[in-house]
Amino acid sequence: MRNKVGIFLAAALMLALLTACGDKKEEAPAVYAVGEDQVVSLDSIIDEGEALLASVEAPTEAAAEAGVESYTYHYNQMEDPALMAAEYIGVLRGGEQGFNVTDQENRMLADEPELETLTGTVILEKMSAVEPAEGESKKIFQVVVAWSEFALAIQVSHQEGTILPPLEEETEEPAQPKALTEQLEYFNGLNPEKLGLEGDDMHDYTVYPKTGWVLVDSFSCRELNIYLEDALDGTNVFMGTFYLSSDLQHLYKRMDDNSIVQMELDD
Repeated sequence: MRNKVGIFLAAALMLALLTACGDKKEEAPAVYAVGEDQVVSLDSIIDEGEALLASVEAPTEAAAEAGVESYTYHYNQMEDPALMAAEYIGVLRGGEQGFNVTDQENRMLADEPELETLTGTVILEKMSAVEPAEGESKKIFQVVVAWSEFALAIQVSHQEGTILPPLEEETEEPAQPKALTEQLEYFNGLNPEKLGLEGDDMHDYTVYPKTGWVLVDSFSCRELNIYLEDALDGTNVFMGTFYLSSDLQHLYKRMDDNSIVQMELDD
């Protein structure tokens, strides 16, 4: 049966705050142990007197009979609980201890945890060193570090399951440039009137695209030169230069004074 971190955090910090002014002193352990798994204790990495181990919560008989083994160590009388938590978390993440920062679903975090906060919780996990018996599930050795403005609590326990890799962020793939044929098909389907040209459709015009791309308003555009055949002598009359973006979302026209103006594409 798995403990809920949220419940632990609320209870742990509340008890830590209630005992923050107490002067009871428990015997400081060198390691925290759950079954045969051990992890270095907070007491072993700080100087004497930097924090007081005020109380230790051990599993109840009912929890032990149900196979739930969890220990919570409450500390107070420290100068900066957040800083002390960060120092301890750093030790656990080191090569010798080998813990990973995870979420409540045993999934490793892709981003660094936020440690410079007045209150906080960080879950650290690694697979148990004890091989499960036949028919039993694998176990995770979990350490939860929670702190408030005045106190710090550390819970060690076993959780069934396995540690999962971080979720891959879904990144939006950039739009691929449209093929020349697709750009010409799109441009030839536009209304000439909206382009400042005469006629009902673009079939009377000839479009000469240039190779390569030019940058207009930070968009990669293809330059399109437009000509109209003179019905009298059959010559091509230049009608203007347009720039169509690679994603077909932006269209610009070069004006007589060489300024470039964006055209409206809405129907």
